[in-house]
Amino acid sequence: MFLYLPAIFQSVIFSLILELVSFYKGFFWLSLAFFLIFTIIIFRIITKGWSAWFIAFLFYFSTWTILHLIDYDVEKQAFIVISALVNYFLLFGIYRIGDKPDSRTARGVIAMSLMAVVFLFFSATYGIYLNFEVSSWWLMVFYFINMTIISYQYFLLIGEVRRRTVFIYSLIIGFCALEMGWIVNFWPFGYLTTGVILLMFYYVIWDLAQNYFLNIISIKKVIINLMFFLFASAIVLYSSIWIPSI
Repeated sequence: MFLYLPAIFQSVIFSLILELVSFYKGFFWLSLAFFLIFTIIIFRIITKGWSAWFIAFLFYFSTWTILHLIDYDVEKQAFIVISALVNYFLLFGIYRIGDKPDSRTARGVIAMSLMAVVFLFFSATYGIYLNFEVSSWWLMVFYFINMTIISYQYFLLIGEVRRRTVFIYSLIIGFCALEMGWIVNFWPFGYLTTGVILLMFYYVIWDLAQNYFLNIISIKKVIINLMFFLFASAIVLYSSIWIPSI
């Protein structure tokens, strides 16, 4: 049911490229450009469309970036394996929903993959922000633009046809991500903890928008999502080291 050989083949190549990069870091920008072009072209061939190309682009860019932020070899190997799995399920979900638009399995796989992409994106960009002299305004604008685009692509991908409504809600989600990016800018945490916090916040807003499009939104769901965010955030903040790890 979850077996799609072209996606498995691409994921193996994807992991081998990351392995090569982890051992040899020369020609950084040239190898990054090659990696992104190669993976996006293969993505187009395997999924047979461009419907979610930007989600895939953010995933590949974020994976590449985080790999360069990890110091220990064991952690790099674990990250490469996990990234290859996310890559496979992302490709499988996009291909499956293109072949069977009403597939609940495909929607679930894409939603799961989207959350992984969002976490990697937030962690990677905040890691760059901590390691380099980047203005916080650039970070917030970057959050706004990218979260708007991938939210828009996701809602269209799962079959929502009200493009104007999808665009408005995607803008709201992007603006909320911008605001949350401004808030966490003052928190003394590393990029992984910040990525988790931003992911949970994005999930709450994204889930409310999705419930609206599915016509199952209610006050109860809003309260549950809010309680989930507050409870999960409290656990993460309590268990985290309050010193930025760059």
